Amino acid sequence: MTTLQETNATPTPATGDGSPEWRSVRLEVLDQVEDLPSFNSVVLEFMEVTRQEFFSAKDFEAVICKDQGLVARLLKVANCGLYGRSRTIGSIPEAIVLIGLDNLKRIVYAVSSQGLMTRQMTHYGYHEDQGFWMHAMAVGQAAKILADACPDSGVHGEEIFISGLLHDIGKLVLDGFLGQRPHKQVSCEMERSAVGLDHCELAGHILKQWNIPASITAPIAFHHDFAAGGEYLKSAAVLSLARGVCSEWGVGYQSPLDLSWEVPHDKFAAEMVQIGLTADRWPGVVWNIQQSLAGLEDLFANT
Repeated sequence: MTTLQETNATPTPATGDGSPEWRSVRLEVLDQVEDLPSFNSVVLEFMEVTRQEFFSAKDFEAVICKDQGLVARLLKVANCGLYGRSRTIGSIPEAIVLIGLDNLKRIVYAVSSQGLMTRQMTHYGYHEDQGFWMHAMAVGQAAKILADACPDSGVHGEEIFISGLLHDIGKLVLDGFLGQRPHKQVSCEMERSAVGLDHCELAGHILKQWNIPASITAPIAFHHDFAAGGEYLKSAAVLSLARGVCSEWGVGYQSPLDLSWEVPHDKFAAEMVQIGLTADRWPGVVWNIQQSLAGLEDLFANT
C-alpha cells in the first residue's frame, strides 16, 4: 500500500481541467484528514467488553456512560415503544436488558459513527437520506454475519464489523477533489487520478492516525484487492464479499431499501473460497444478512 509520504516524493500533474499540481493537492488532502471528526473511542472499549468470556450490563454501562449523547440515544430507543415496556426505562442496565445485546451493538455503532457518516457528498451516488451511513452500517453487519458463518476463517466478527463501518471513510475526503460535476460512479482509478491514491489507501492512513488496530484497518486498505491482503487476506475477502452483497441490493444507493434481489454466489467465488463458504450454504447466509438489514432504516430513525 502506498503511503502519503511516499507519494508526496514524486509530484506529477493531476488530471482534470484547472487541477492544481499533485503535490499541493496532497497537502490539501492532509488538511482535510485533520478536519475529520475522529471515530468515537467508546466503540473500541465497547468491543473489548464483548470479547470477554463473561460480561454484564454493568460492564457495558461503565463504557457507555462516557458518552452522554450515546446514553441519551440508548434510553430514547428503549422507551420508543418498540419493546412493549409497561413503564419508563431510566437506567442504562435496564435499557440494555430490555433491548438485548445485538440491538445494543447496533445502536452503539450507529450513534458513534453518525458524526462521520451523515455527511452529504456530491459524488459516489449515495441517496440523500443518509445513504452513505446506511451503506456503511449494512456492510459492517453483512461482514460480521459472514465472519460468524465461517469460524474457520479466523476473522473476528466485531472487528470486521468496524472494518465494514469504516471501509469507505476515505471518500469523505476525496469527495471534495473530484471536480464540480457530480459523478454517480467513481472508480479507484478516478480517485488516484485526482489525488494520487484511492479511498482504500486513504482510509488506511486516516485510521492509522486514529490508532485503530491493524486487524481493522488492513482489511479496509485491501477491500478492493483482497488478494493483496497478506496476513489479512481472509479479513479483506470477508469485507470485499460483504461490500459486494450490499452493492447488489443497492444499499445506500437507492431508497426505499429493497432486499428482494437474488444475489448470485458465482460472482463472489474467489472470496468464498478464501473464507471457506460453500455454495450450498450461500442461500442461508444471504437470508441471515437480509434479516439483519431489514430494520436498518428504522434503526437510523430511532437513533
